[in-house]
Amino acid sequence: MTRFKGSTEWTPIYMLIVFVIAAILIFTLVKPLLRNASNVAGGNLQEARQFASSAMWLVFK
Repeated sequence: MTRFKGSTEWTPIYMLIVFVIAAILIFTLVKPLLRNASNVAGGNLQEARQFASSAMWLVFK
């Protein structure tokens, strides 16, 4: 059985297409997750500030 010479020349192009599609999918899935994480972190920061102010009030009462 012989191999076609042109079939090996297309392999890098197919791999590039697969990597581009994978990058697009990862970007579209990870970006909303990171946005959600930043919103949660902002809420946690506000709670931490309230806790710290309460703790300072108890210590310096």
